[in-house]
Amino acid sequence: MSYKGSLFERLSSSSQEFKSLGEEEALYKSVANNLSRIFSTNAGNAEIAHDYGKPDLNNIELSQNESIETIEKKAEICIKKYEPRLHKAKVGIIREKLQHNEMNIQIEGFLKVHKHSKKVTFKANLLSSGEIKVIPDDY
Repeated sequence: MSYKGSLFERLSSSSQEFKSLGEEEALYKSVANNLSRIFSTNAGNAEIAHDYGKPDLNNIELSQNESIETIEKKAEICIKKYEPRLHKAKVGIIREKLQHNEMNIQIEGFLKVHKHSKKVTFKANLLSSGEIKVIPDDY
């Protein structure tokens, strides 16, 4: 049985983009699409769920280190709630990139693929396009 996308993807026109992909690749793309929506939304801006999205980066009034830890923890909580296909998600901000005005994040977790748990890594730059790239660990 081929992967047809999440319910949201099936209800929208985006389910067509999964037809040419293998099941595993379609699952990665679907999770990446959802993570992209999460990280392109500031928490408090989704009318139906005020905890959906990343913390508003403009409203954090902590030291840089405390802010980074707060963003990582809140993002992990949001992913656990709104992307349950990604188990044991860990979010890390690459601190070296902050010096270059970039906020690169790495999201690691496990996806169930063909009844096996597989470690995967997703990466994004929150200060540019917000695009999430899928990088499975075995690549």
